[in-house]
Amino acid sequence: MAKRLLYRHATFNFEWRSIICMCLKMLMTRPDTCSQMVSISYHYMNLPPDKLSLLSQYDNDKKWELICDQERFQVKNPPSTYLTKIKSFYQDQGGVTRRFKRRVQESTQVLRELEISLRTNHIGWAQEFLNEENQGLDVLVDYLSYAQCEASFDLEGAENGGTLSERGKPAERSMEDLNKSAGSSPTHGMTRAARALTWDLLTSDHHLFHPLLCRITSLAQSRRTQKISRLASQRDDVHVCIMCLRAIMNYQSGFNQVMTHPRCVNEITLSLNNKNPRTKALVLELLAAVCLVRGGHDIILAAFDNLKEVSGEKNRFENLMEYFSNDDSNIDFMVACMQFINIVVHSVENMNFRVHLQYEFTHHGLDQYLESLKLTESEKLQVQIQAYLDNVFDVGALLEDAENRGGVNYSMTKIILCCVGMLCRVVSCRVMSCVVLCHVSCCELNMEAFEEQFKTKAQGPPAALSTLKVKVAQKAPSKVNLIEGNKAKNLAITLRKGGRSPADICTAIETYDQQALGLDFLELLERFVPSDYELKLLQNYEKEGRPLDDLAEEDRFMMRFGKIPRLAQRISTLTFMGNFPESVKRLQPQLNSIITASMSIKSSAKLKKMLEIILAFGNYMNSSKRGAAYGFRLQSLDLLLDTKSTDRSQTLLHFISSIVQEKYPELNNFHTELRFVDKAGLVSLDSILQDIRSLERGMEVTKKEFLVQEDNTVLKDFVKTNSELLDSLLKDSKTAQETYGSVVEYFGENPKTTQPSMFFPPFVRFMKAYKQAEKDNEQRKRLEAQSSEKQAESPSPKKKEATGHKVGQ
Repeated sequence: MAKRLLYRHATFNFEWRSIICMCLKMLMTRPDTCSQMVSISYHYMNLPPDKLSLLSQYDNDKKWELICDQERFQVKNPPSTYLTKIKSFYQDQGGVTRRFKRRVQESTQVLRELEISLRTNHIGWAQEFLNEENQGLDVLVDYLSYAQCEASFDLEGAENGGTLSERGKPAERSMEDLNKSAGSSPTHGMTRAARALTWDLLTSDHHLFHPLLCRITSLAQSRRTQKISRLASQRDDVHVCIMCLRAIMNYQSGFNQVMTHPRCVNEITLSLNNKNPRTKALVLELLAAVCLVRGGHDIILAAFDNLKEVSGEKNRFENLMEYFSNDDSNIDFMVACMQFINIVVHSVENMNFRVHLQYEFTHHGLDQYLESLKLTESEKLQVQIQAYLDNVFDVGALLEDAENRGGVNYSMTKIILCCVGMLCRVVSCRVMSCVVLCHVSCCELNMEAFEEQFKTKAQGPPAALSTLKVKVAQKAPSKVNLIEGNKAKNLAITLRKGGRSPADICTAIETYDQQALGLDFLELLERFVPSDYELKLLQNYEKEGRPLDDLAEEDRFMMRFGKIPRLAQRISTLTFMGNFPESVKRLQPQLNSIITASMSIKSSAKLKKMLEIILAFGNYMNSSKRGAAYGFRLQSLDLLLDTKSTDRSQTLLHFISSIVQEKYPELNNFHTELRFVDKAGLVSLDSILQDIRSLERGMEVTKKEFLVQEDNTVLKDFVKTNSELLDSLLKDSKTAQETYGSVVEYFGENPKTTQPSMFFPPFVRFMKAYKQAEKDNEQRKRLEAQSSEKQAESPSPKKKEATGHKVGQ
């Protein structure tokens, strides 16, 4: 019957939700209702702006699916349910011991469900939890304070007996409690020997007192188990409370409430006294987040001042540094602690205050401990330690630097004063004279005649005003300037360098006369192509009928220069025509070197055999369980010189050269098959292809100009002569790309990422080193032959003794 009722209830709920969804879908056809429902749904999602803009682009059907998904999501419990249960845990401290286990398990479970709800439910649920009616943050802070007090009391009373909820109520006591309360017992005045005798009497009659002793022992063990369980539970409650606060701080409104709450940050900081390293790491992460917000640094320092008073610390951050230096088994806590220290010390703009905070941690032994952590294997911890060391202010070094600068400034001041004194003495010596001169009369010297004959022009008689007007009228009339001043000056300098009149320059441009205009002059002249604004100024001046002679020389040139049709295209074509032969002459050898070098390397049978010999030695040296290698990178050729023999007299390349000389003499001249490898290594294939593409564009512009002026013989001859040359250059560029790509892939490299400057140089260095190894081997053989000849010529000591013995006989 019960199952049938449940089935009907579930069916009713499903049908009711289906009816609601159908009604909402009908409302979605109205634009105003659709936008209102979508905005409400987006508000519950609590998405960032970029995600909201993406969702707003969906069509109505997709938006309807999102709304239905939100409707299907049903919140399990309202916030008031969790808050009522949590309040009952710390407000109801009465009851008996039998309710302890159930209440301990319930508190942790309720807090875990609350954390999941805060983390997964929509933002409206969290706002309801934090509103003024529920005041969820106050409840969490109160329970966190209660859990910490319970944990600290249980930790201190684990040996003394009794818990916070057991004080003042009757309970059975263990034998240890009986011994401690001996002061109030009838045997208080007994001596130690009397108490021992009493205990012996109690335990002597085994059949009478054994049940009582077993009962007392079991009660003692039960109480210890309850204390340990309660302590572990309170630690879990503290950890889950901190997780709930983290979920609240993930919302902007929740973070603001945590910042403005009078006790929240203080209670979070007090949780550092928890013995769980995971809890301490989580606390430090939350405190670091608060510290990074405007005004959060002062809140954090005030919280640690409160921790100092509550915990009885001598100095601030004392317990934090003690946990950091002693709990080296949990890397996550150490990383969080080091990150928090970095943020607290280095997020301060005032340098003096930063040095003060730095000194606080130095006083607790942070520098010495970081010195011992240099060899840690945790990369995250190394990053945080290095970040701290990089931002540390070395006050001693700064003081020493300031003293040195002060000494230098004092020395410089002394030198400057000494030099000034020397200058004063020198000036004084020049003024002084050892001969006393008599005063001569000015009349005798005829100063009037001296003044008349030696006066300057500025001292002449003032000219008349009419004379000045005539001189001004006689001056050349000023010219009209339409072009900007600096551009006009630069144009005048360029025209003087050209050495031709403006008319000749314009005629040469119109007729494509390459001999009259040099390439350098054309490149300079290309910068002075008049803009639309300048052409409009010149045209308006001419339309007004004003005389051209009143214009400056540069403006007259621009007037004539701007009338040339398709001026920019003409100058560009002339520049291209002048540079084309030189560009082809420069690009063709580079393409030939890449083609020849690529083909010679790929087709060289001797080089292939030489590389096989090197691979055989490499496989023998590096043989392993995985088997032999099928090849090696070209960069490994350079390692042949780094591998030396036991006596370090020769390298692996010297040994390979001797083996080739002895076993494969036909391979000695393998380098003769590799041609133009050194030149190909200096070429940039990408730049060559880019230059060829620019030549293609220039030829296209030239052909368009030729189509406009088909009667121009200069353009006709150029296009006819150089089109085939450009086509040949394009074919060579394709051949170079194909051959180079083929040889690079042949050696297991990527043609797109491997440039000729990276591919060919290893071969060049290998050939050069192999030739040098051959010379070294020949010289070594020569020296060994000379040494053996000398030993053969000089008789050994045994032969000398035998010869002397025969002579003596």
